[in-house]
Amino acid sequence: MTERIVTDLTNESFDVFRMFDRQWALAAAGTAADCNTMTIGWGTLGTIWGPPAKGKQIVTVFLRENRYTLEYVNRNERFTVSFFPDRYRKAMGVLGSVSGRDDPAKITRAGLTPEDLSGTVTFAEADRTFVCRKLFVQRMEPDNIVSDIRDRMYANAEAHVMVIGEIEQYIDRRDA
Repeated sequence: MTERIVTDLTNESFDVFRMFDRQWALAAAGTAADCNTMTIGWGTLGTIWGPPAKGKQIVTVFLRENRYTLEYVNRNERFTVSFFPDRYRKAMGVLGSVSGRDDPAKITRAGLTPEDLSGTVTFAEADRTFVCRKLFVQRMEPDNIVSDIRDRMYANAEAHVMVIGEIEQYIDRRDA
């Protein structure tokens, strides 16, 4: 397996809609010895807080405010967003439906191997990982969301928290 580390994504190309909507990802924070992760299907890549061609390259993820992973993200300066080959789809299902509060061994049960990476955690099985420095965290107030989405998504559920992270490294382990 080859590993390519990129710190400037200007010349990279990503199919963001496929990555988040169809492939899913894991948001994780902590260390290999003490971490938590959850499956995410909502996210963006882009730039913010800078003039054209000089903005911060970011990942934005949306985590329910009651999720254990958000506690780890809030406690740590860095977090990761990692993508996996299709053969890990079942693992993504486990990690998206079981809380680390209730099952501290959920990562092991899912068959993944946590590994420390640049002050945070990823997984040996990930083929792409964004290492992010947390820049902004804010609760998405349901009253500020249009009624058709609010009524469908938040009538009986916790709000989401938007987390913006500056991409410090992109690790690409896909075989060339």
